[in-house]
Amino acid sequence: MTPDEINEFYLRVGANAREDDRRGPYSRDKERARMGRKGIGKLAPFGICKTIEVQTAGEENDGDNFRVAHFVMNFDDINQETDEPYHPEIVSDDGTLSQKRGTIIKLRNFYHRRTPDEETFHRQIARSFGTKLPDFKIKIENTENGNVSEIGELDVEIEEETKINVDDRPPVTMEDGTTLPVKGWVAYTKHPYKNEEVAGVRIYTRGKIGASTRDFGLKAGFTGEHTLRSYLAGVIHAEWLDKDDGEDLVHTGRQDILWASEEGTAFMKWGQQLLKELATKSRTPLREKAWRVFLERSNLEEEAKERFHDKEVVKQAMVVGKVIGQVTSLDDLTDESYTQKIKELVLTITPHKMLVDKLKEVEEKGVGTPLGVISAIFNDAKVAEASSLGQVAMVRIDIVDKLEQHLQSGASVDESALQKLIESASWLVDPRWTVLQANKSFETLRSAFETWYRDQHGTEITTTTLSGLQRPDFVMMHVGRGVEIVEIKRPRHALIDEEFERLRSYIGALDRFLEANPNFKEDFPKVHATLICDSLRLGATPQLAYDKLKDDRKLKKKTWWEILQDTKKVNQDFLDARSPSE
Repeated sequence: MTPDEINEFYLRVGANAREDDRRGPYSRDKERARMGRKGIGKLAPFGICKTIEVQTAGEENDGDNFRVAHFVMNFDDINQETDEPYHPEIVSDDGTLSQKRGTIIKLRNFYHRRTPDEETFHRQIARSFGTKLPDFKIKIENTENGNVSEIGELDVEIEEETKINVDDRPPVTMEDGTTLPVKGWVAYTKHPYKNEEVAGVRIYTRGKIGASTRDFGLKAGFTGEHTLRSYLAGVIHAEWLDKDDGEDLVHTGRQDILWASEEGTAFMKWGQQLLKELATKSRTPLREKAWRVFLERSNLEEEAKERFHDKEVVKQAMVVGKVIGQVTSLDDLTDESYTQKIKELVLTITPHKMLVDKLKEVEEKGVGTPLGVISAIFNDAKVAEASSLGQVAMVRIDIVDKLEQHLQSGASVDESALQKLIESASWLVDPRWTVLQANKSFETLRSAFETWYRDQHGTEITTTTLSGLQRPDFVMMHVGRGVEIVEIKRPRHALIDEEFERLRSYIGALDRFLEANPNFKEDFPKVHATLICDSLRLGATPQLAYDKLKDDRKLKKKTWWEILQDTKKVNQDFLDARSPSE
């Protein structure tokens, strides 16, 4: 700029260069499109700092030299409450001659804000200017380490198969039929957004960003919404947003457009339709990618072969894995622990789904289906059932192994924790005890017995750990048509007289309650007690009473080691029976 241009144009706020015949809508030499119309862009640096220094040389002198204009503007001085005109501070070399033409603008006294790292700053600048031009370069120098780099296009890794080229689509069409051309593309990124600069569709006009949008105002509830909001990226060039002979539809801050305008409304509808098409088009490739990533990171196939030892079940595991893997977020699959949990879910579901599918297949076969076909289906169902039960056995053995390790360590065990374990895993006491469903009549009996006991003995009693209110006096369980009293003592504990008498009183109280309530007795005619205790230390009389309960088959004692051995044997025998060596 020449000194005259500085005074006439640069230091004059509010002058619209695009409507000035002496300047026009394009730059003097490069003919680049000017941005904005209000003539206040020169003040934008005051949004981040207080001092702007401008050094420029543009006036020719003797054909070789250029007159220098050099001054400093200070925000605090400009912002003083006075009617006097503001004059910038003149630097000493102002008015001298320079052999080099050009402009240097230096910003100082920055406001206290977090300074981004180099990579983030590069993305922010690249986002603002959009594309690299052959005659326009931005270089950044890090004065701390001396690094100098050139800004190019914003690098976004996209899934190429999801990309839609906007150039090949119909233009934006207004209600009166006027068409507005657009160029660019939209696509899904390879990974969820790691930074805000690449998020959404960036809209450019006159070579600089005018707005960005995550969804063009789409309301919630459309197909592929979650993926779209996490992976959408794109670049749209719409020069008509700021045409020389039309209205400037970009906000003053150059970060959004006037969506409420006629052109903005038409643009919004066009963009919404585009994104819906993208969401629909991208479902299949993204799901296939999620499945491939899940398969690779979970090691599903190898684990299924090791666990099931049957080709049909392994095949079914891959089917189930694909269904679940396809709908799993790619972002979530970067978490190894989450991926392993999904894999375990697949392996757990597989045998059950296969069993149900095979039984349904038998049901759907019409009359006259060859017996051989039905037999083959039932055989597959048997394999699925064995695999399902095998998983249960594996889990049980794992639980028993952990309990055994705890017992071997000699560490102190809280009886209330053991009571809770036994009530939730009754098969530990007896492998035949498996709760298939909640029994409402038994829960009614439990509540009625606790109330009756309080009325008869004047004290509260708790018979379950599930209430979580307090430690139970004993655990009462429903086994077959009987009521089971489970009395648990910590490992290596010897039962003493007082503890046995308390157990015997509970057995007697439950017998008396059932005799007094024949409706309950009809449903639950038998009362039995299981004592889990490693040894006895009873006196003569309590020992006689103990032996009598055993002889009458009202009481059975098991040590912790017997419980572990019996449970492991039952489940291990099952696993051995279905092993591939059979």
